[in-house]
Amino acid sequence: MIIIPARIPSSKIRRAARAILFKSRSKPGVKGWELYRLLGEDFLEVVKALNNVLEPLGLTVKAVGEGGVTLSLDGEKRALKKAVFVAVLKEPPTLQELRTSGWRIDDVAILATSLLYLTSSNGRVHRKQLLDILHSKFDKRRVTYVLEKLLRMGYLEEEGENIVIGWRSKIEVDFEKLVGLKT
Repeated sequence: MIIIPARIPSSKIRRAARAILFKSRSKPGVKGWELYRLLGEDFLEVVKALNNVLEPLGLTVKAVGEGGVTLSLDGEKRALKKAVFVAVLKEPPTLQELRTSGWRIDDVAILATSLLYLTSSNGRVHRKQLLDILHSKFDKRRVTYVLEKLLRMGYLEEEGENIVIGWRSKIEVDFEKLVGLKT
């Protein structure tokens, strides 16, 4: 059963869902100040109510601050106005779900390989070094295309000549499960 606080109108929850779930730019999510402007002073209460609605569907809303840090929805309102609110899956998607969402299996493999290599290198590696690793395992043309795609989508980020773990990976990927520390 979905519990929605009586003082939050369902129209506000619907507006919050539309803002958070529909991609309006190249990156998913919506800024906290946009939610504040759209929903009013109680935007955090509306987001919490939306979380209650999304929970049975296997989704949750996360607030992401600078550098991909996940913020608590009970945190400081000023920091949350600067955060990006994104709906993410509560558990990893199946291969069938990935395929129907437009991901190719080799794209997922390149992302997983990149994240594992970055994790083993303290989250930062020279671009050429990562490309050498990926080229030894995958088709060179495909690697270049997918790496640029992952950079655009925010799963990986560039800092000068280095590649680092991106903000989307930090909130969407369970790193303990990826490296096999958790089953």
